[in-house]
Amino acid sequence: MPFSPKVERALEDLRRTIASGRMPHALLVSGRPRGGGRDFVRGLLGLLFPKADPARFEEHPDIRWVEPESKSRQIKVEEQMRPLIRFIQLTSYEGGWKAGIVLFADRMNPSSQNALLKTLEEPPPHSLLVLVTDVPAALLPTIRSRAQVIDVLDERGSDAAPWQPLVMDLLRNPPVRRGCEMAAWTDRLTAPLRSLEELAREEETARQEEAARSRDAEELSRTDKAVVDGRVASRVKEMREELLRTIQLWQRDVLARVQGAEAAPAWFPEEADAIAAQAEGLAFADALRRVRAVDEVRELLEHNIRESVALLRLARAVSRPAG
Repeated sequence: MPFSPKVERALEDLRRTIASGRMPHALLVSGRPRGGGRDFVRGLLGLLFPKADPARFEEHPDIRWVEPESKSRQIKVEEQMRPLIRFIQLTSYEGGWKAGIVLFADRMNPSSQNALLKTLEEPPPHSLLVLVTDVPAALLPTIRSRAQVIDVLDERGSDAAPWQPLVMDLLRNPPVRRGCEMAAWTDRLTAPLRSLEELAREEETARQEEAARSRDAEELSRTDKAVVDGRVASRVKEMREELLRTIQLWQRDVLARVQGAEAAPAWFPEEADAIAAQAEGLAFADALRRVRAVDEVRELLEHNIRESVALLRLARAVSRPAG
């Protein structure tokens, strides 16, 4: 399956870097861990391990993958980071590169990030650490400064995302400022998140059951179930962020229109009429409040406030007067 043009360009740059012998010891990949970021990683591993079967990268003896594995949605130092660091310090099994891949790197807790710093400062030869996140600002500045940044993030997200038509319809038709209508709008917005959680649990459970069968286990262990929980939570959080990013970019286009921008909307040029209609008569302060409301919702969700409660604040911010 071909990668996106942005991923292909980044891989071509790395291909030249590898050929020149100037490969960095750490990469910070700004991209979605289950989208362009992961695509880039798989392409990169193909360059570093050209004889390996891409379908078996997860099982390669010189590649170690780390991602959140519990409902806390954190990558913890003792359970995951220190084993990764010990792995990177070992001699390569095949005599070439060793690679450690951290998906959702923004979910490393402070102890994990600090533990990683020494390895970044004194990397073993022919070792590579790849940190993949769509929120690179969440990492410590000292980590960001010690890694080469690769940007493969698509601000608009995937046009094929199953929630896209629903969210676009909600953006075109903000709720009337009445309690029942704002609640209904919020409920429609949370529906794809609930559906994804159910689907993700089925898929991740089946995937882990297959892995368990490959090692002759008859049922999932407690560790297996923790892996499933972590992957499900990660997928839901990732899609939730894409939802919020789409909403915020729409509100930025509305804000630009309020400010008198005459050009087509930067993010949704095909929605120029709907955005102009929402900007008409809207005060600058109210338009700015809509953009900031998305950040407020992010913060509430990070503090484990229920989605239905947090998103109701967003519905209130984008609602239109009754009558």
